Amino acid sequence: MGETTTSTHVLGGLALLDVPAPDRLTDQQRAGARCVFSGIPLTTTGAVDLGRRDTVRAGQPVTWYPRAHRGEIPRAALAALYAHAPGCEPCRDEATIDDCPTGAALRRLMREYR
Repeated sequence: MGETTTSTHVLGGLALLDVPAPDRLTDQQRAGARCVFSGIPLTTTGAVDLGRRDTVRAGQPVTWYPRAHRGEIPRAALAALYAHAPGCEPCRDEATIDDCPTGAALRRLMREYR
C-alpha cells in the first residue's frame, strides 16, 4: 500500500513541474526521445513520464506527454518550489511547512529522485 501511495504522490508532484513550451523544444524532445529540461537522450530506465500536458499550438489544442531524465527531476522540483514558496504562507514558516500539499509534493520529488 505504501508504494501505491508514494507513486500517486510522485505522479501528482510531477504534474507541478514547469516544463518548457513545446514550441521551444526540439522534435526529439517533443517526441519523448530527449529530456525536456536538458535535451539529453532518454533510455527506458532513465526516463520519467511527466504526465499529460494540454497546450495550444498554431491555434489548435494539443495534448502531449513530456518526458525527462530522472536526474533532472530534483532540479526542476527545486525550481518549482522556489517559484511557489514566496507566495505560500505555510511554505515560508518552518512550523507549518508540512501544511502545504504543493510544497510537500515538490519536496517529495526531490527526495525520490536524488
